[in-house]
Amino acid sequence: MVATLHSYNTGHYFSGSARAFGWITTALAVTMIINGSVAAYAFLPTAIITQFTHYRTEFDMANRTYREGVRFAGITFGKMLPLTGIGFLFLKKNNYKQVSESRASMSTFQLVEYDGYIKLSDNVKLHLLQRKTKEQAMQEMQQVAHDLQAELRDLTENKLQG
Repeated sequence: MVATLHSYNTGHYFSGSARAFGWITTALAVTMIINGSVAAYAFLPTAIITQFTHYRTEFDMANRTYREGVRFAGITFGKMLPLTGIGFLFLKKNNYKQVSESRASMSTFQLVEYDGYIKLSDNVKLHLLQRKTKEQAMQEMQQVAHDLQAELRDLTENKLQG
């Protein structure tokens, strides 16, 4: 039997600093509970919520629908949309700048990331993944292309990218 529902986590919903804050809050809550605080139980789920909430894209090939949403506790929240068809998948190399400031200096870091996208037949473009290495991104995109029976294009060497 061929699977008709294909789901992909496309990124964390919460930032890295929010996820770190979630762990710190949970650790403090445990400490407070050990010291007798009942109210601290309310803070225990913070790390779980921040770590396990993701952006998610789902394709239901049997019903010809897709959804971009947020997934938490095994449920994806988002509106199902009609899937007119899949054009192709592609991988791009993107340059990002990150600025780090302190009182005495400011540094700019140039980062290279590989972004995977899917272009639907109605020209809708959906972001599927972002990885630090081309090899990892290409491997994951090849699996998605296989799942969805779609063409994968490597656009990482295009000079017209921004």
